[in-house]
Amino acid sequence: MKNLLKVGATAPIIQGKDLWENDIKVPNEKQWVYLSFHRFASCPFCNLRTNELIRNYPKFKEKQIEIITIWPSKKELLLEHSNPDSAVFPILSDPKKQWYQAYGVTESSMMGAIRLLKQPRLIWEALIQSNKKMDIDSDPTLMPASFLIDPDGIIRMAYYGKHYGDHPSVESILSIP
Repeated sequence: MKNLLKVGATAPIIQGKDLWENDIKVPNEKQWVYLSFHRFASCPFCNLRTNELIRNYPKFKEKQIEIITIWPSKKELLLEHSNPDSAVFPILSDPKKQWYQAYGVTESSMMGAIRLLKQPRLIWEALIQSNKKMDIDSDPTLMPASFLIDPDGIIRMAYYGKHYGDHPSVESILSIP
């Protein structure tokens, strides 16, 4: 049986350092937090999503929402595949997947690849923007997930992806607070 978190549940605590050694704590009593769990550092769908979040970061800041991305990849590999100059939000490395477990982000399925075939535009965009070097250092069939957490630590959005590139729209996230 899956342990999926639902809207209204108390968010599990995340405490650690991001790639640049900044202290990170979720929940954050000063602001909303959007958590985006990804598959692995060189995942083309995850990097496409990260670029979308970077482009829309000013909209999140207007709503006082901090974006935090979480990856099962090691810090060194994340640094290799990220551009520190464009990183506008914290990136956390969780190779032991302790936060993945706490948030119920454990779905691993080849069905994610099959469902992805129904998204040819997403596949095309991810391939165009992808880094040609694929370093798969985690479960390649892991599904993404997203959570929006209010300053009181209550989950206001819980979204478990149905395929490898499935994330909630930016508009749907920003419409909640």
